[in-house]
Amino acid sequence: MASPFRAALTLSAAVIASVNGVGFLITAATESHKITDLCGTSAFLASAWATHAAASKAAGRPALGAGAPGRSLALTLLTTAWGVRLSAYLFGRVVRVGKDDRLSQFFPESREEPWLTGPSRYPLRLASFWAAQGAWAWVCLLPVTATAAMVGKGGSVARVGPGAALALTAAGAALVVEAAADAQKSAWRADPANKGKFCGTGTFAVVRYPNYAAEIAFWTGLTFAAGPAVLAAAPWAAASPAFSALLITKVSGVPPLEAAHEKAYGRDPAWRAYVRSTPALVPRLAGLWRRGE
Repeated sequence: MASPFRAALTLSAAVIASVNGVGFLITAATESHKITDLCGTSAFLASAWATHAAASKAAGRPALGAGAPGRSLALTLLTTAWGVRLSAYLFGRVVRVGKDDRLSQFFPESREEPWLTGPSRYPLRLASFWAAQGAWAWVCLLPVTATAAMVGKGGSVARVGPGAALALTAAGAALVVEAAADAQKSAWRADPANKGKFCGTGTFAVVRYPNYAAEIAFWTGLTFAAGPAVLAAAPWAAASPAFSALLITKVSGVPPLEAAHEKAYGRDPAWRAYVRSTPALVPRLAGLWRRGE
């Protein structure tokens, strides 16, 4: 692996580990759910800006303003938009609800439970969760990190050409869809008339999990925006959308929600019809055409 790539990957790992490490220590001491997602998404921003700034400095170019490497800056800015939006949404939700049910299994059931030897093995299992959260950030950011590492190459690698602009636009559109889906779901849950019902309108009429579909599309767009030269020099950057898709479809995204929805609505004929007619993540073109009539 070329030295610029090694340096960028190492810096990314160090920044992500630092942010998540501090978050873990605070969480372990306070036994609070509230900063987990805030730190997790903040690590993305910190890493993206750190690698972009370091590579720009090494190439003798400013990180911002005239002369800044456009492609790396564009990916960094779009990652920033993604992180600010998601952290604000998730932090606001956990503050409003008071806890995150996904994290309960990592915390002791009572204050009397001893550390390390209790049923929850607190905070050891919690530390493994934070480590996985750091790995998520490092892998998803691979196209952003690789693009920063290529700043010194200059030329078309640094500029935002037509192909990169198209990919960035697609990623931006995915970000808008993800934000719209989260806002729609929040508004649906806030309406007392919808208590005990599932949301199957708007973006949720196209796919059952539009926010997750958009998340995969976002990282796919950023990977294509890195460009052929970056991906040829660092093919491992393509692991970003694949890893995101794996997490969403097999681990922490769709599977637990599918189980929860089946438990809540499994006997509802409307839910069964919704599942049959609405795909989980990939829209059916025929369905989109019918909805547009």
